[in-house]
Amino acid sequence: MKKFLLLLRSENTEVENNLYIKAITEYGGEVLFVRDTDTKKKLLSVLAQVEGILLPGGYNVGNWDYFLIDYAVSHHLKLLGICQGMQSMALWQSRDSLIPIGSDLHHQKEGYVHSVVLEDSRLKQILGKNFIYVNSYHYQTVKNSYFFRVVGKSSDGLIEVIENSDHIFQIGVEWHPERMLEYDFCSRKLFSYFVFC
Repeated sequence: MKKFLLLLRSENTEVENNLYIKAITEYGGEVLFVRDTDTKKKLLSVLAQVEGILLPGGYNVGNWDYFLIDYAVSHHLKLLGICQGMQSMALWQSRDSLIPIGSDLHHQKEGYVHSVVLEDSRLKQILGKNFIYVNSYHYQTVKNSYFFRVVGKSSDGLIEVIENSDHIFQIGVEWHPERMLEYDFCSRKLFSYFVFC
């Protein structure tokens, strides 16, 4: 069984964490946990056992975000960044900070909120679509991405997808596909590919 590290952020609830866990275990993966308060020794012991990392949503760049991204890139691990996880991937290797969106347009309760147009990319190949519809739960955004290439934007121009196109799966998405599994084919395809590729 393939193993994946899930970073447990202090601000996330058990309900939120369980959505990430279910999204991996539903496709046959096993989840190992690291808390954002754990030691580097604990982190390294778990990293030695996994083939992928899930950086979940949260409020801000976490204690271990950049270290985990460093490790994933240098050790060629799969990496999926969701919402804040994607933002951390975008800010990695830069001195930039998150910036407020200035409206609630990208922070809605449930269901599809806006479309995302995909450029030629790994994610476009996985999903087989030029554009998709997504939910949205964020108040902040990034103005650029540095190491990871921007391959998808919302209709109002916000960065929604970034990836390392040279790796089979190092992708960051701004929305929450783990909340859409019951009704969205693209979300299911994203997680199934993350686990199986």
